Amino acid sequence: MNPERKAISAREWAGAISVMVVLKLAMLGVFGLSHHYLPRARYQSDIWMTRPGTTLFQNLANFDGAWFVRLAAIGYQKLTSGEYNLVQESSRLKVMDELGYRDGIERRYAYRHWPLFPLMLRAAAYVLHHNFLLAGVLLVSLFYFGYGCFFYKLARLDFPPEGSLFALALALAHPGAYSLTAIYNEPVFLCFASASLYFMRRDKYLGAGLCGCLAGMTRIEAVVLYVPIIYEYLRKSAKSDGFFAPLAPGNFVFSLRRVISEPRSLWLFLVPLGSAAVLLYFRLVSGNAFIFVKVHEANLYGHFGFPWQMLYATYLKGPDTWLKELPLHALLLLVIIFSFRKINRTFWVWAAAFWLFYTTNGNHSYLRYQVMAVPMFLGLAALLADRPGLRYAALAASASAMAFFGAMYINGYWVA
Repeated sequence: MNPERKAISAREWAGAISVMVVLKLAMLGVFGLSHHYLPRARYQSDIWMTRPGTTLFQNLANFDGAWFVRLAAIGYQKLTSGEYNLVQESSRLKVMDELGYRDGIERRYAYRHWPLFPLMLRAAAYVLHHNFLLAGVLLVSLFYFGYGCFFYKLARLDFPPEGSLFALALALAHPGAYSLTAIYNEPVFLCFASASLYFMRRDKYLGAGLCGCLAGMTRIEAVVLYVPIIYEYLRKSAKSDGFFAPLAPGNFVFSLRRVISEPRSLWLFLVPLGSAAVLLYFRLVSGNAFIFVKVHEANLYGHFGFPWQMLYATYLKGPDTWLKELPLHALLLLVIIFSFRKINRTFWVWAAAFWLFYTTNGNHSYLRYQVMAVPMFLGLAALLADRPGLRYAALAASASAMAFFGAMYINGYWVA
């Protein structure tokens, strides 16, 4: 960490916030124009917000957004069992889907969504006269800017202002970054995750623990966050700067002793408590702490394997899937390979853990999942530091892809 790069001036913040505002308005503009001029997706059943007459505002809760609104308003138990009036809730929430109501098995997919964001939605909607859609839009907007601010602070620990702005722009203009404007929980998770790593890098263990705990209550990907947090903690005790020095047996013992000599490090145990709280909550409401695993495995793509098996399985899904997912897997792998000596090693470990997590389990939403690969954007900023032409080309290509997939999403086409 370069001390000269920690202080961020008001002028710098103005530039960073301008990037956030411009990209947010651009995405909203794409949503609005696409919703007005482009055709809607048509399905055999009246599902996923694609019914005729839905407004732009309502379509911000397409797909997983509808899950979060339903969970906030109805709860896991009633939504799963179907103990609600479909007509009344459809009128009240504007996001109900008839197919899901009839299929009790499909309802258990609710448990694939972690509870913190729905609970936030419920609390915000209570203040906003039970307007769950407005609550969702306001929450994701708030956390969008929170994520942008912590991402920029995190980048400035290692990069100059220009490189940090470029990394921020890439992060907010990723092809799947339309999910940062939709009523999804990605902005919430990213805000807490980036804040946790920022505080960890700054030796502020209470902040790191609290934010890591909240990230763990938002998405399962928090398990990936454990890896860089543990590595960073061990790295601070290492006797040398080598990559494997933090993992030396002697350093493990010394690091454990730090818990006694430095009691404030106990705050880091808050991080896994977030995930543990989710397990306890699922146990209480469903009777099975790991019900999400059972539901995931019941899905056609819900299985685990070696990276090459999962990547091949992605290819077998057809060109409409692998054309938008395999290039992104390859991009992250290339960044990991070529940025080893160019970015902070804790970030490199984070990137490697992220790649392994998503190439060892089946998924069909990687387009937006990779939005959460925070270290990838830092790695790209490092690799393109002296290549302004490639910088502009990469940003233009990424933003164009984001606009394309955003236009599809808002009109009910499944992209991720």
